Amino acid sequence: MTTISGLQNGGTAAVDSSRKNTDANMDKAAQQFEAVFVNLMLKQARQAVPDGGLFQSDALKTFREMQDRELAGTLAKHSPLGIAEALKDFLARGQEKSAPATNEGEAK
Repeated sequence: MTTISGLQNGGTAAVDSSRKNTDANMDKAAQQFEAVFVNLMLKQARQAVPDGGLFQSDALKTFREMQDRELAGTLAKHSPLGIAEALKDFLARGQEKSAPATNEGEAK
């Protein structure tokens, strides 16, 4: 049974909830953003160190990239930089402004 036919028959199919405006999704997006940002910082720091040495190879470069990506993800989960928290606060303020206003002044 495909997803479409499952939906047509009233069955439960996997629904993508990643685009829903929930706190969990906002937390996850903020964490992922911080991980990408930290990964870019680590990549730039690695480029600042001169290449060379006894153990330089493409395999080592690939390993270090993977290690940096994992380190960035771990750092983002624990938010030592606070980028994820700042982004969540910013997004929450934007949601408050875009929320529909109540009609308090209309009932007279």
